[in-house]
Amino acid sequence: MSIPKEPRQLMINLMYIVLTALLALNVSAEVLHSFFSIDNSMSESNRLMDGSNRRLAAAIGEQAEAYSQFEPYKKKAERVQSSTKELFDLVAKMKAEIVEAAGGIGEDDMPVRKADKDIPTRLMVTEGRGETLKNKVIETRENLLSLIEDPAARASIGEAIPLKINAVPASSQKKDWAQFHFEQMPVAAVMPMLTKYQNDAKVAETAILNHFADQLNVTSVKPDRFVPVISTDKSYVIRGEEFKGEIFLAAYSSTADNISVAVDGRPLQVREGKAVFTSHPTSNGISEHQMTIRLTNPLTGETETYSKQFTYEVGERSVAVSLDKMNVFYVGVENPVSISAAGIPSSKMRVAATGVELTKKPNGKYVAIPRKAGQASITVSGGGLQPTVFEYRVKRIPNPVIKLGDKTGGQIPVAHFKAQKGLIPVLENFDFKAKVKIRGFELVRIRKGDAATANNRSGAYGTDAKRLVKKAQRGDIFYFDNIKVHCPGDDYDRKMPGLMFTLK
Repeated sequence: MSIPKEPRQLMINLMYIVLTALLALNVSAEVLHSFFSIDNSMSESNRLMDGSNRRLAAAIGEQAEAYSQFEPYKKKAERVQSSTKELFDLVAKMKAEIVEAAGGIGEDDMPVRKADKDIPTRLMVTEGRGETLKNKVIETRENLLSLIEDPAARASIGEAIPLKINAVPASSQKKDWAQFHFEQMPVAAVMPMLTKYQNDAKVAETAILNHFADQLNVTSVKPDRFVPVISTDKSYVIRGEEFKGEIFLAAYSSTADNISVAVDGRPLQVREGKAVFTSHPTSNGISEHQMTIRLTNPLTGETETYSKQFTYEVGERSVAVSLDKMNVFYVGVENPVSISAAGIPSSKMRVAATGVELTKKPNGKYVAIPRKAGQASITVSGGGLQPTVFEYRVKRIPNPVIKLGDKTGGQIPVAHFKAQKGLIPVLENFDFKAKVKIRGFELVRIRKGDAATANNRSGAYGTDAKRLVKKAQRGDIFYFDNIKVHCPGDDYDRKMPGLMFTLK
């Protein structure tokens, strides 16, 4: 176990050395400001270490809750934090008393009488607070090291931690420890000195908590691999049912040799912390099994048992092909098809067709486009399924209904008749998207026995047809005759029944 030596901590130690050197100089305003910069840096370091130590102590507590044999380490960790807190709080109180005696914090965020040397001398030397601090540091160090049972570890950590009282140099005229450190020292210089002892306490706390954590890790089984897992109530669902699964990240040890796994009493071989269960069902239906995992505690030799039942459904391989619109294919349009095969992965399923062009879409969907009326078939195989053939009829798109506006004949107001732009084809009760085109028609106007005719080459009125429609009057009869349309997939135009309208 070693003391953390991150760059920030090393810099703080270096600044403290510089601080002691600065004390030998005439104390200028800039130097006083430097003292407080050092103090602020050490205070921030204390805050960061305190958070880290809290998390480390919490981790030790969690291990103690999981393994009762680690309870002594939890109690020791609490004693460590309690001892360092007493020292930390004592120093904080002394710093507060010095600041108060120095007139409080000024506008520059420093004590008003920061250069005063009499205040530290009086409080820390004359009134004995320095001696109190010295004794508390010695007491805290002894309390912390006494919690380490291993003599070698205790000696190693004792050498490493900075929480100690160094002897006064023999060359110094001040033989008393408190005098040497605090007599005739300005307030600005004493503050970082005191903060350093708080910092030393946190460093010592970190070192000993890390030592305790190492003892726990040495004797515990640590997971070294992680795998995402989903636990489901059942492994087979029907469309419309709810599928529910608990998803979590499982941790396991690939080197653990204290785990045994059995299913229905049959032991399974454990490799790298995992066992594989295989089964070859001979009958359909729900298959239920009981798994048992036994974990032997490497410390106590006690065995803990965990059991759980799991099920899966066994079924025959089967396949279904359904037409999403109707039970026939229609020429010239996209016919949506759904193909599913129970027990067969979609990656292994093979689909072929005759009489139609079949295009695969996502999620088991296909599009079939026949080219002519007659018969078509779809064949499904793969994944152990024997080729299964589904036969279907192929029909032409039904005849459209020809309309003028929304009417197919009969009486119609003159204004309504003139407002129309031509004939439109409508595929009624047809579920597919299909574009039918009117190739042409003959328009006949009869007025008082006289007939006028106009040939049109599309559904929309041409010039001649528009001229006839413009002349329309009440009592006229209009015939739409010889109407021809073209539907998708047709090789020729279809002739549709005519329409007759009487204007009113």
